[in-house]
Amino acid sequence: MHQSGINMEQVKSYNRAMIIKYICEHKTASRVDIASECGLTPAAVTQIISPLIRDEIIVEVGTSGKQKGAGRRKVLLSMNYENIYLYSINIGRIESSIAITDINGDVAAMTHIPTDSKATPEQYLKVIANACVKLSDGVKEPIRNKIKGASVGIPGVVDIENGIAVRVYGVWEQSVSVRQILAKELGIPVIIQNDVNAFARAELLFGDGRYKDNLLIVKWGRGVGGAVVIDGNVYGNKERKTAEIGHMIVDPQGDICSCGKRGCLETRASYKKLNSIIPFELEDFAGAFEKGDEKQKKELEEVISLFALALVNACELAAPEEIILCGPLFKDELVRNKLKQSMILIDPSFKNDRLIFTKLYDKEEYLGPVAEFLHRAVFGLKF
Repeated sequence: MHQSGINMEQVKSYNRAMIIKYICEHKTASRVDIASECGLTPAAVTQIISPLIRDEIIVEVGTSGKQKGAGRRKVLLSMNYENIYLYSINIGRIESSIAITDINGDVAAMTHIPTDSKATPEQYLKVIANACVKLSDGVKEPIRNKIKGASVGIPGVVDIENGIAVRVYGVWEQSVSVRQILAKELGIPVIIQNDVNAFARAELLFGDGRYKDNLLIVKWGRGVGGAVVIDGNVYGNKERKTAEIGHMIVDPQGDICSCGKRGCLETRASYKKLNSIIPFELEDFAGAFEKGDEKQKKELEEVISLFALALVNACELAAPEEIILCGPLFKDELVRNKLKQSMILIDPSFKNDRLIFTKLYDKEEYLGPVAEFLHRAVFGLKF
């Protein structure tokens, strides 16, 4: 997405990010190749690379095996992934996960704790902080000493600039200063982001999003979440609003949603609502279709149709090249095929190869916060 009013500091941050992303994507790269491919002068590349080498974010890893003509071989640069670790925290409605990972998403340790929505936010965040400390006590000292920050994914509306969870659906109703509380408890920098927006960032850095500029990310788990990527950037406006697919109105006469509106998709498609039609385990939605009676199957099919309607309408607005599905309720191919069929019934021009399942499914719990940390703390980007 075009950024209006960009100043020189933002240009420097953008160029720094472009260089780091290029190195990440190519594993190794020379200064000459970076300058050529990123459209920068060799002097500009050197100016950006030097402090990154000094801070051991980037390292020199030898020379290129091939060199045209006479002269020295190109010195190759690579990311020093294992020099920076973080706490990757995902706060869920029922359970929260905490992982210690490097900035490549390689996990050193991981744990899960129940989400206590009855405790005050301050009390529960202290529980999370204590769990972080306990987890770090179990890793080797060199890793523990390299933990540079914490990144938190939150299911709801967040003010990323001020580190405030404005509203966490199904957990906290009031605004919570997540960054301030966790930073005080852990003694390290903390960043926060909407959980699906963070996962969209992971798709851009580690998944299929590397190859597309415009995406719609849709998560279906206990609730329904979404994120929009436009020109390679995760959309979010100044009012902290993101692409809340789960809060698109699909039934104007329906139930009141946790967001306060009536008839949101989530009032019909949440795991709690589906489980009231027929009990099933979160990761076995296909099994519900297979064991349900005719009435139950019809109700489930209706939910799929409403979901398809929301996605078709979202596509008209966002015009994504691909829709990336994630979350446990999309895990089974049977469910995804039913969704594709419903979307084609609504819009015969819809090409079902635009609808894909994430390749990062087994990393969903922690990779979003890692990508957000990489984007903001390492790349140095705020937008």
